[in-house]
Amino acid sequence: MNGAMARSKRIDLPFTLYHVISRTNSDEISFSDDTDYRKFLHYLDQYAVLFSFRIHAWCVMPNHFHLLMESAHQPALSELMRRLLTAYTVYFNRRHRRHGHLFQGRFKSFVVDKAPYLLSLSRYIHTNPSGGKKTRDLLSYKWSSLPYYIMGGEPRMLRTKEVLDWFQGNRKKYARFVLKGLDEETKPVVMSQRYVGSRAFVQRMNKKLLQLVDPGTRAKRAKEKADQQIKEGQEQIAQEIMDLVSRHFFCSPGRIREVRYGGGGLRKARTIAICLLRESLPWSYREIADYMNSKDQSVVLYHQKCLRDSKDLQGHFESIQKQLLGGKISRISVV
Repeated sequence: MNGAMARSKRIDLPFTLYHVISRTNSDEISFSDDTDYRKFLHYLDQYAVLFSFRIHAWCVMPNHFHLLMESAHQPALSELMRRLLTAYTVYFNRRHRRHGHLFQGRFKSFVVDKAPYLLSLSRYIHTNPSGGKKTRDLLSYKWSSLPYYIMGGEPRMLRTKEVLDWFQGNRKKYARFVLKGLDEETKPVVMSQRYVGSRAFVQRMNKKLLQLVDPGTRAKRAKEKADQQIKEGQEQIAQEIMDLVSRHFFCSPGRIREVRYGGGGLRKARTIAICLLRESLPWSYREIADYMNSKDQSVVLYHQKCLRDSKDLQGHFESIQKQLLGGKISRISVV
């Protein structure tokens, strides 16, 4: 028998608070200047909105980052992080002329008991730049969410209200609370290698996880019902995308999905449809390939490359995307 312990399955649940940590391989520098930091936060914002995650706090350091993030009604932590890390790695490798993986293979995620630990974890994350030193410089460290807590002007992905409510919305009081953490031990205690919470919280979570896989429980039936509603909502959005693309290129949605090797407008339509599905829905490559009647999920990567390499396709894509957004399709509500 292999002596190595099998790694536990990641917990990916709706309406759950997570503390997420990811480090680079061999502590390699992954954020070298302001451009890199801004690009990472751009991707974080993009995918947090797409997957309906609330970000309560973040801190991005040269070789790692922390996120305090909360899921909505669809469990999508793994897909969100996969997209975030992949998108940033592709960007970083191109810009810095390097190859290969940038981050360690598996990010860490801890399920957090929100009521007692939201506040303390936000402080732990915001004191990260201090490196254990007593310094006020962390208040001006611009690659954490702390400056927004203190000065306001929060970006759309950041939710400061729940933390600031503990201080009646007084930002200066929160700043003093964070600085006080420099004199205290703020690192959270992790239980069973996956939870931040009490033993009672761990027991409740383990019981909940068992109920979600037992076909005879109400929790399992409720989950299946919710999953079906989400699936139907996503399929409706996919159909609206196909309808827009078909009208733009004067071909039927069925032809776009069925004909894999068409030329001219049909080929363009398939590229645009696949890329819009990727941008508008939290679907994996496999799900998009299945929807487009392809056995090979690499078809998504192929069409994404086609879009990147063609100004003409980019023009079509932007035109249809504007119509999609103008139609106020409620993407967030179904993810």
